Amino acid sequence: MNSIAVALVHAPVLNKAGESSATSVSSIDVHDFARTCGFYDVSPVYIVHPAEGMQQFVKDIQGHWTTSKRGDLNQGRRDVLSQIKVVSTMDEVLQDADYQLWYTSAEPPQQSKLVAPQVLREKAGNHLLVFGTGHGLDVKNMPDENGWLYSIEGIGKVRHLSVRAALAIYLDRLFR
Repeated sequence: MNSIAVALVHAPVLNKAGESSATSVSSIDVHDFARTCGFYDVSPVYIVHPAEGMQQFVKDIQGHWTTSKRGDLNQGRRDVLSQIKVVSTMDEVLQDADYQLWYTSAEPPQQSKLVAPQVLREKAGNHLLVFGTGHGLDVKNMPDENGWLYSIEGIGKVRHLSVRAALAIYLDRLFR
């Protein structure tokens, strides 16, 4: 396995009505994606959002930990937040490296090629695990994927995990 990177996509994603949309960036997602990826030595972490205001929000969070005295007090937080790359589109991500795209969803599309995360350990190349916000990735407006990771099956009453929890489970399955 050459490398693993992660993308958290805020646009294009689907809204409740199934329409293409964008979601707001959450500071907890920024911190938790960076920390979880740092725990598994995964980088970079792409935050995908077309709005300059949302991009600046992520950069402000990064700056607080990477260029201020707060980073001196918590070097680990500085290190993991410095691995974040803020981009407008998935096309920008693909300009960064020749990634094989592996999409995630609580309900992958019918007829999709499903892959267990562990299988990626055996595949050479640069792999990008792509997570959507809102009601999932708007695949009609996304680059073609290499496949979809199997859904995480729970046993409780709730069908969807937070995207932060899904990231942690997928990375743990990938590296164990």
